[in-house]
Amino acid sequence: MPGPHDKIIANAAKAALRPLGFQRKGQSRLWFFDHSWWLAVIEFQPSSWSKGSYLNVAAHWLWMDVAPISLDFGGRLEGFEEYSSDEQFAVAVARLADRAADEARRLAAMFSSLPDTAEILLEQARTEARQAPAHPGWMLYNAGVAAGLVGRNDEAAEMFGRVLNGSGDQTSVLHLKAGRMSNLTSDAAKLRQEAASTIAQQREALRLSPWDASQL
Repeated sequence: MPGPHDKIIANAAKAALRPLGFQRKGQSRLWFFDHSWWLAVIEFQPSSWSKGSYLNVAAHWLWMDVAPISLDFGGRLEGFEEYSSDEQFAVAVARLADRAADEARRLAAMFSSLPDTAEILLEQARTEARQAPAHPGWMLYNAGVAAGLVGRNDEAAEMFGRVLNGSGDQTSVLHLKAGRMSNLTSDAAKLRQEAASTIAQQREALRLSPWDASQL
């Protein structure tokens, strides 16, 4: 059953985030802002052992369909704030909510366009690939999709190729999706169509408003 700390979190999030256009996902501790092809996600993550909250803020790319809402760029922003009293926790969570709002604004500025997004993700993906070349991850896939959507086809092929040539499980969802998108890098229209279809499916699954694919 929800406790007093849950109500305090909900009230603080509502005060700080709803004026910015954020929506709450059901009765959960997750809030999101719809940026058409991506979501800004704020999660007041609970602990399994104590009353309180962590704070996660990230971008979720809607061209992914491996989870309802994943934290794709970003993540843990604040450590655990433990509940000890209503008064103490109200102050602590108000601070978390304000910090979340600031980070969400920063992400919105970073990812204000697909070309900007592609540039940032490509740089991050190459950094991660240099650090762990034998363990390709989803950053490579997301950078590949973003690059393909802005016509950087050679770089898109490079990103998907890094996934396919890595030592990861060739039956994994990541490997299979990278293989499918890799086959489309020579046809920009088909790659865009595939990404737009996935975005539409994700938006429908999350009960978001109808979407105009021309925004890609």
